[in-house]
Amino acid sequence: MRARRVVAAVTLAGALAGVLAGCGIEPTEVIEVGRPAQGAKRPGAPVKEARLYFGYPGGLQPVSRPAEQEVSAEEAVPLLLAGPNEAEKFRGLYSELPRVTGRVDVFTGQGTVTIQLPLDVTRLSAIARSQLVCTAAHNGVPGDLPAEEVKVVLTGGGKKLADQVCDNKYIAPVVVPSTPPPLP
Repeated sequence: MRARRVVAAVTLAGALAGVLAGCGIEPTEVIEVGRPAQGAKRPGAPVKEARLYFGYPGGLQPVSRPAEQEVSAEEAVPLLLAGPNEAEKFRGLYSELPRVTGRVDVFTGQGTVTIQLPLDVTRLSAIARSQLVCTAAHNGVPGDLPAEEVKVVLTGGGKKLADQVCDNKYIAPVVVPSTPPPLP
């Protein structure tokens, strides 16, 4: 009788251990989803993305778009003028820049960018000017200056705004919750 109890107890313990160890979760195959994580960029390595600045409640929000090679200011400004893509709009990003229906020229020099627009640049809002200035300064500009030291000149409509710099006061802070949200 005692042997039966021992066998029953061992069998029950083995079955219970199997259930607890597996928790009913079956192994799965690797599921490919999106690009692999990139990690931190090496200092001094060219950045292979376009850095664009769009409006967001409270100021500007930087957006990175993947690229095949380093993006110059000449390439980034037209991307900005095309406006946010659908995913960026879904995140609440917008552009205060008017729709441009004419030629836009972007020229870079040592630590400088000149953007010629077919409109009166003095009529642009502070956010719209900052969108242009920060986008130009944060993409390939000769001279290896920090973005906040790149001088940008906006011209158009017979007007000129010289020595514009990317001012952090318009860049909206990224809010990270101090405590994680409760699990459902």
